[in-house]
Amino acid sequence: MKTIALYDKTCSLCKETKRIFKKFDWLHKVDWVSLQEYEKRDQAIPFDYNSLRTELHIITSGRKVLTGFYAVRYLLTIFPATVVIGAILYIPGMSILGTFIYKWIAKNRHKILRKNCDNGSCSL
Repeated sequence: MKTIALYDKTCSLCKETKRIFKKFDWLHKVDWVSLQEYEKRDQAIPFDYNSLRTELHIITSGRKVLTGFYAVRYLLTIFPATVVIGAILYIPGMSILGTFIYKWIAKNRHKILRKNCDNGSCSL
């Protein structure tokens, strides 16, 4: 089973994150599924509606669920071009800093994206 990354297809930041990560996924290890599509399926793993819309969720090939910074860190470790960056993020203390930065970006995405966030999806 591949890793599944759930992203909000109405969110500009989410779509950009997917676009960037797909460039590094040369070995096709990740299936990107919109959370809107995932919610229509008979879900093996149910998620909270609001949680899915506030941070990236992945289901690893080992069926482990990771969210936010931890999801990004994991993805960075499975792509050959980013494995060193991903490994650095496992240094003790990096998860505190990484989680803070991830949440700050998520909270301020409407300011960061300005013109790309006109459909209201960045207001969450």
